[in-house]
Amino acid sequence: MLPLTMTEPLMIGTRGWDHGAWAGGFYPPELPDDWRFSFYSNNLRSVLVPQRAWAAVQRVEVAQWADDSDPAFRFVHELPSVLCAPLTHARRDRELETFLDTIEPVAARSAGMLLRIAPDTSVFTDWFEHLLNRLAGIGPVCADLPPGAWRDEAMLAILDRQGAGLAWHCTRDDAPRPGGRLMVALAAPAGARDV
Repeated sequence: MLPLTMTEPLMIGTRGWDHGAWAGGFYPPELPDDWRFSFYSNNLRSVLVPQRAWAAVQRVEVAQWADDSDPAFRFVHELPSVLCAPLTHARRDRELETFLDTIEPVAARSAGMLLRIAPDTSVFTDWFEHLLNRLAGIGPVCADLPPGAWRDEAMLAILDRQGAGLAWHCTRDDAPRPGGRLMVALAAPAGARDV
């Protein structure tokens, strides 16, 4: 294992905060469901907003997240699934603008974006490089790439050229791959107290 030099803050958080199983464990039993994010943000300092959230979340709800957390709290946004598959440049830009408009109320508190490529996605190097290039102009990006062709030398070189990190599956991979402006470590599901 290579020694790692920490030059940036380490953020600890979970993938989402609205987990019913946490009621009575992490969340006090009497805590109303709509207060969960506020409670969460006072106890953990960052969150990975899951991909599934973007199907239902409106900008007004994101503005409430800003109101319910302090300025030091950080968000990592897992990109909507539509942005994680090959699209035309025009459609990608439309979908990306919609997403950026939705997260605008917390944009100043965003630590970056996680791009998760599904294992059954065909490798399109040009699409991948153009997408990373577009995202890199917005903020730090970390890519969660499936094993196989998505992790060959050519794809890893694209990450390097675009300043993107590679997600570290800490229960599967021996060590994180150095590089990029953002690295997300993904672990097996656990309760918030375990994290």
